[in-house]
Amino acid sequence: MGSTRRVILSAFEINFRSLAPVIGLITALPVFAVFALGLSLHNPLAALSLAVGANLVAIVSLVGAPKLPLRLAVLDALGLGVSVFVGTLTSAEPWLHTALLVPLCFAAGMAVIYGQTQAVLGSQALVAYVVLGRFGGSAVQALHLGLLVCAGALVEIVALVVLRLPPTLRFQRASVAHALASLAAYATSPAERSAFGVLADIDEAQRVLSPASLFGRTDDRDLRAIVVQARRARLDFTTVAGLRARLATVDPSFLDDVQRALLALAEGVTRLSSLVRRPGHPTAWREPADHVTAVIDDLQRRLDEGGVADDTRTLMALILAHLDALAGQLRSMGHLAERESTTSQHGAWRLDVRWGGLESSRWRGHVELLRDNLQRDAIAFRHAVRLTFAVLIATGLSHWWQLPRGYWVPFAVALILKPDYGTLVLRGTGRIAGTMLGASLAAVLVSELRPSYALTALLVGVVAALAYTTWPANFSVSIGLVTALVLIMLSVTTTDSVGTALDRLLDVTLGAAIATLAYLVWPSSPAHDVRQSEAAMFAALARYVDGVVAYAFAQAPDVQGISQSSRTAHFRFATAEAAVRRLLEEPAATRGDPHVERGLLSSGLRILRAAHALRFEAERGAVIASTPPLEHLRFALVSALTQLGGEDVASTSTPRAAYRSALADLTATTSPASIALNLDEIVNAINTASHLITV
Repeated sequence: MGSTRRVILSAFEINFRSLAPVIGLITALPVFAVFALGLSLHNPLAALSLAVGANLVAIVSLVGAPKLPLRLAVLDALGLGVSVFVGTLTSAEPWLHTALLVPLCFAAGMAVIYGQTQAVLGSQALVAYVVLGRFGGSAVQALHLGLLVCAGALVEIVALVVLRLPPTLRFQRASVAHALASLAAYATSPAERSAFGVLADIDEAQRVLSPASLFGRTDDRDLRAIVVQARRARLDFTTVAGLRARLATVDPSFLDDVQRALLALAEGVTRLSSLVRRPGHPTAWREPADHVTAVIDDLQRRLDEGGVADDTRTLMALILAHLDALAGQLRSMGHLAERESTTSQHGAWRLDVRWGGLESSRWRGHVELLRDNLQRDAIAFRHAVRLTFAVLIATGLSHWWQLPRGYWVPFAVALILKPDYGTLVLRGTGRIAGTMLGASLAAVLVSELRPSYALTALLVGVVAALAYTTWPANFSVSIGLVTALVLIMLSVTTTDSVGTALDRLLDVTLGAAIATLAYLVWPSSPAHDVRQSEAAMFAALARYVDGVVAYAFAQAPDVQGISQSSRTAHFRFATAEAAVRRLLEEPAATRGDPHVERGLLSSGLRILRAAHALRFEAERGAVIASTPPLEHLRFALVSALTQLGGEDVASTSTPRAAYRSALADLTATTSPASIALNLDEIVNAINTASHLITV
């Protein structure tokens, strides 16, 4: 009940900092333009069809923000047109219309395995079939209506490509500044916080600075160099977070001084963020860098005075090395930020509209992913089956009860029913609340103003801009404005605006009830998907640990391979973390054991951070010559992680015995103490995960 209450309350939280008026205006302009064009031709149906197509693509662009691949946008436009065409063509034959609804529902449900944007595309195709394709007509009429919807969608796509052309590097600087601000916030965050959000922000900054995006511009070199330094700093902060957690159990007396250094680093990065965002404004970023150096010197003197345990000394040596590296990265980013200025050569920046993703290897991967999820316990499969039955029930009830606008019932089911309980409650609550708000607003505006075509077009433009502006800030408010937008557009084809608004509210409430009941009757525990994501995480960690340990054992490093495996391990950890979060929002009957899932995540994070520390020490020359016991230890670590990532977790082995056998080599006078310390952390984390996963 507690998780449900939290989900419901979160539906009404508004993040005012996320309001996006520029995006709202740009996205709303095509909707207003095509609607006004249709009304100017005295063709309300054409105006409505064009505007609906544009509105649906606008919503996809907001869901897919900050980057919507062009191929998906075009696919959405074509899918909408085809759905309307087929729906209109078969609407006169109810049995055929309903029969075709079954595979469409199932396909829309299975689309969730490819991502949120693809899932929205599936839902929109279903909505177009049910709502816009409900009018029976000849093949010519069906083609005409389908082309109008498709044309409106294509106008929105063209506008999104053409209108987003910042003439300078202001957009790129803002993206880099945001990444630095995110990095600064992460610097002093609790040790258990994941760094994936920072990685995503840095990736976005790198994407907007890519040569393909900038079409060969060379005046962004300094910004790209800052992003490279920020990426390395993130790894150092992640490693220090793991070392801090271990220091807290060994000797917490050093933690306050370490925290002081991290606060200074965070302050310096924050000031650099302001400098990048507003070049030319004086920013005293050197003071924090000098303060970090002073803290490092104080800590080193304290260690040199003696009286510190060996484990503490080893941990502090690692922490000081990373703090010193971070101070250097802060100075480097500061010099780069000062050199970057607004006097750089200006040029047009364009959206990345490359038509990628059609390689045969990707198609094979998509087919394999679909095959893997065609199982009774898979979340996507259960969602697809639930969606099919729920839409059919909603359609049948709307016909049986002869609801005047009953098509909104399956419409609501298609948009509210989600694969997991938390999103279902959040979206259901938000959509009902938003519909109440939007229906009331539209009813008041239309009934009181009785607008002409010109005023109606103006209202559509204003409400669309407000809806898209508030989309990132609050779903309930935004969907309420979208509801008002649709009802205002419908007012040109109906005279009973109040009745239409009331019908919309009642039908959406009924659809939400059907969607919720369908989920509760046949719930899908995310346990299967959680286990898959955790297995993928441990498999990725096995590859990363293998490369890093080989590096630490003085073997020639595969620098590119280690970097790629590190990145993959981060993404797999973030995926597992998101899956566990969804699991914990489920009803108690399908939730599983939170202690086990959180423990496995914690073990994965410990392994990732210890591998980072081992890798950084190897880069600084802290390596040990390989011996048979050390190679056996490396094999045991990789084997245990591979087993954790496999199907037969009951036979997971422990690397503790191999670690004891190699301890003589690890503690030899020529062996850096950091290697034994970090390997011991990896062994302990693997043992913990093995225990949790086999109980």
